[in-house]
Amino acid sequence: MRKPSWDDGTRHIGEVIPRVIRDIARAHEKEVKSKMTKAKRKSKFRATKKLVKKEYTEEEKACIANYVNRLKKKPIKAEFSKADNGRADLHFLGEDEALKGAKCCETFGTTDERLQELFLNQALVTSPGVVSSKGVDHDMLGRQGNNVLAMLNGIQPRDELEGMLAVQMIGVHNMAMESLRRAMIQDQTFEGRQTNVNYATKMVRTFMAQIEALMKYRTAGQQKIVVEHVHVNEGGQAIVGVVNQGGGGSNSRR
Repeated sequence: MRKPSWDDGTRHIGEVIPRVIRDIARAHEKEVKSKMTKAKRKSKFRATKKLVKKEYTEEEKACIANYVNRLKKKPIKAEFSKADNGRADLHFLGEDEALKGAKCCETFGTTDERLQELFLNQALVTSPGVVSSKGVDHDMLGRQGNNVLAMLNGIQPRDELEGMLAVQMIGVHNMAMESLRRAMIQDQTFEGRQTNVNYATKMVRTFMAQIEALMKYRTAGQQKIVVEHVHVNEGGQAIVGVVNQGGGGSNSRR
């Protein structure tokens, strides 16, 4: 039997030491990664804790509830593509045909598809950047088209007459804003600025008249009278209901 030599021992130690060093390095690397992961989780939790409030005030709750209700009435979206003849093809987005039809009716105030297309075109030609002497800007058409749909959805026309009025309101609003934009151009004459301001003022007044007309139409011309204070003198009688003057007959209510 051969006795182990110093060379054998040296060879054995030479194999063990690198392995030990490698194991220590791996353990240290694992520990560092674990600490980094914990630190990231901690910082993420702190950031989330700062963003989320524990309690909301009644006013904040009402604000959030209103926001959620508005989200339920999201406007229908459309996609515009350039056709071979240079015109634009319109495609309303969504897979549910019944829901698309209902949203279009809610947006335009009519179930007639041709009339919906007419209303959309009439509103679009007044939108800035869509039509120019060079023709139709199809990139701008897509952006402004969905803006028009959002505005019509906000007005919520209930029939064809309200749909026509809603389209007119969008056109008047666009003209008012364009006149104000021109009035703000630098280095123009006083007369030029004054002309644009006057035209914008007329458009704003027209817009207010349109809102009033829409409100009157929706309430069928009914006027609401609110009585804030009722004074009854001693020995007198408060009259409630419809009062017919003259004679105090059976038609009067006391």
